[in-house]
Amino acid sequence: MSVSETIRLEDAIISTLNYFNLFKRPLNTEEIYSFLTKQTDVKRLQLVLNEMVSCGLIFEHSGHYMLVDNKEFVTERERGKKRADILLDKAIDSVNLISKFPFVSAVCISGSLSKGYANAQSDIDLFIITDKKRLWICRTLLHLYKKLTFFWGKEHSYCMNYFIDESKLCIEEQNIFTATELATLLPVYNVEKHRELIYANKCWLVKTLPNISWNSDMIVASVEKSTARRIVEPFINILAPSLLNLSLMHLTDKWWRLKWRRKKYPMKDYDLAMKTRWYVSKNHPHNYQKRVLNQLDGNKQKVAAML
Repeated sequence: MSVSETIRLEDAIISTLNYFNLFKRPLNTEEIYSFLTKQTDVKRLQLVLNEMVSCGLIFEHSGHYMLVDNKEFVTERERGKKRADILLDKAIDSVNLISKFPFVSAVCISGSLSKGYANAQSDIDLFIITDKKRLWICRTLLHLYKKLTFFWGKEHSYCMNYFIDESKLCIEEQNIFTATELATLLPVYNVEKHRELIYANKCWLVKTLPNISWNSDMIVASVEKSTARRIVEPFINILAPSLLNLSLMHLTDKWWRLKWRRKKYPMKDYDLAMKTRWYVSKNHPHNYQKRVLNQLDGNKQKVAAML
């Protein structure tokens, strides 16, 4: 490997570690390989990692690499993995219930849990694909149910903060943040639909994270609808569903804008954080995408100085 290629690989490694350092998460070699923005092989990567540790550019503890010399990050990651394993069983129960609601096409676990980590306050974040032009009907029914879960303290088990219509699966925000989120989704209900999601985004995903296989080969799998869905869906489908769908979208958007203006939310961020279209619904008031990307941009000069 030439000196210039080594430098570029080092730069990509530091960028990857920097991304996960925002979450105080050290990475092992396999994870660095997967989330690296530069194409390479594991053997070459390991050689460069060893050299970077020897030079003090990065630090290694128990097979995990990080930008700061802090063993506690590895210890906390191990504790977080144990908590995530326990929470994952609850998450699957949540998905099994949600899959019985009308117009739910697929459900994936997302957020920190999908990355194998949970702290004491972690929610169960869910990424939901809906039937064509039924997103806002589906979302409304699910969130009406979530309101009921407050009565028995289960609201954190149903953080349904991203819905997408199955007819428009290509994600518009194509960057390292969304690529990482797609790469770590855990499909639970309707794996075939998850593969369609990956296929719809594969062109830009391969360019962003080139070392991931991004397997989108279609599989034949029947998805059994619950009895409630077989009864309720045909009934809704005769009630001008397209008009109902759009009406619920406009009503939700109107309510959200009023709510967040009252809370002094920066409305310039609203369209990204609470994206409301007929084909997508995001409810990310913390706007992690913007915060993470801004922090990464702000650290570019530091990375360049290290090299």
